[in-house]
Amino acid sequence: MKVYEILSKVLSENEWGIFFKGEPIEGYPTQDGMKMYKVNEVASDRLYDAIEKEIIQTENQCQQAKTSSEEEQTESKQ
Repeated sequence: MKVYEILSKVLSENEWGIFFKGEPIEGYPTQDGMKMYKVNEVASDRLYDAIEKEIIQTENQCQQAKTSSEEEQTESKQ
């Protein structure tokens, strides 16, 4: 099971959501001049894409560090 699938399950089971920190509430004007407010929630697809991107970047960094370490060890043995 992937990390974002686990996260999705936890969010759904607990009826939680994730909102934009900088603008958590969005105001919409109504006909009477008042405003109706809505929670500015992050779409799950956008969240999962961001998580997957971060995982891939972290894996790439780990692989690069491993490769560099192996090359250094090979050079030091020669």
